[in-house]
Amino acid sequence: MKIYIDIAIITNTVITLICIEAAAKLINTKISNKRAFIAALFGGMTSLLIAVPANQYSVAVLITIIKLLSFPIISLIAFKYKGIAKLIRNTLILFVENLAYTGIVLVLWEFSDTKLIYIRNYTIYFNISILQITIAVAATYAVLTVIEIIKKASDSSDNFNALYTCGNYRLCVPAVADTGNKLCDCFTRTPVVIIYCDDLYYYYGLDSPCAFSSGKFRLLPFETINGGGLIPVTYSGELTIYDDNKSYKDLKCCIGIKRSCGTKSRAIFNPRIIN
Repeated sequence: MKIYIDIAIITNTVITLICIEAAAKLINTKISNKRAFIAALFGGMTSLLIAVPANQYSVAVLITIIKLLSFPIISLIAFKYKGIAKLIRNTLILFVENLAYTGIVLVLWEFSDTKLIYIRNYTIYFNISILQITIAVAATYAVLTVIEIIKKASDSSDNFNALYTCGNYRLCVPAVADTGNKLCDCFTRTPVVIIYCDDLYYYYGLDSPCAFSSGKFRLLPFETINGGGLIPVTYSGELTIYDDNKSYKDLKCCIGIKRSCGTKSRAIFNPRIIN
């Protein structure tokens, strides 16, 4: 079979991208398009291993090592380094996805007796045209879009609560996941969870200028669909988010405090901080 390098790279880049997006869905995190593309392109470039003659044992071992090392590298590019535990988790997810994909292709190859599939050096080559690749990518994108819509619809029903503690003070309020809350501390880039609660507002005496003399609070500009202005932000206390399944998540974040003005107390957080 004649192998075209561009077809090999493109098809394996697309497959790697699909695996990355699927992994992101499994671990409930978002990655930038730039990182996803670079990581997928790196995965696609590993398809060049198909051209290496593995007639010797040492060469076969080297190819195996390179292929295995590609998974943590792809994970680092796509998801960044967020600790060794998450790196191992993400790497295993990508490896299992690739293993499942390879298994499915092997089954199709075995039972269909097709000449469109060629497997060598852990690389799968599809003897198809660029047009067929484009159609396959468009179909895959459509499927992923539908899955994303369904996921967002199901996520909207999640019920979260926020537990804020500072010394002997404890406050539990309903929490709302809102991607629109992109407020971060301008110095440390730490995300800010906004708590609308009159009790917490008056507990810290934020109605008085003296509350800011202690250095516990700083004023940050913010803007929401309800308006904007300045919000007092503090590092004091600890915040825990938990859902209906009682799965807790201690957050590394700042707390922004606003009056609820007679409405129901609530906390607004960006869902990315609980990933």
